Amino acid sequence: MPKMTPEREAAYALDFNVARSDLSMAAQLHYDRLKAERAAGMPGQPEPAPPRFPSAPDTRTAILDAIASKNEKYARPFDRGKVASYSRMGTDNWAEYGEVVLQMATLDTLLSIEEKLSELLRRMGGPAS
Repeated sequence: MPKMTPEREAAYALDFNVARSDLSMAAQLHYDRLKAERAAGMPGQPEPAPPRFPSAPDTRTAILDAIASKNEKYARPFDRGKVASYSRMGTDNWAEYGEVVLQMATLDTLLSIEEKLSELLRRMGGPAS
């Protein structure tokens, strides 16, 4: 395995809590500089990406709206309580249609539960997300 450069050694030490005293003299100089940059929020270390999941309820609602607006037949069960009654040109896959509508209904149900739990927690004085 190739030996790390002093800068990589310093970055590794900061990332994995290796003691500064365990580093070579050259790496200790980089360690001090990188530590100061990270403490000041300078571009030595990229900001960690915000967590993607769980997404906000507004994001999930927007996903449902996007799916429904892409093809009106996906919105029909939610708007009118009816599923699509025919396939245009015989090209639609009915199993896929059922899967999409079922997944949308599941997400809609989970959103509803989350809203009700958040409201209940607010009423009880607890933390609501």
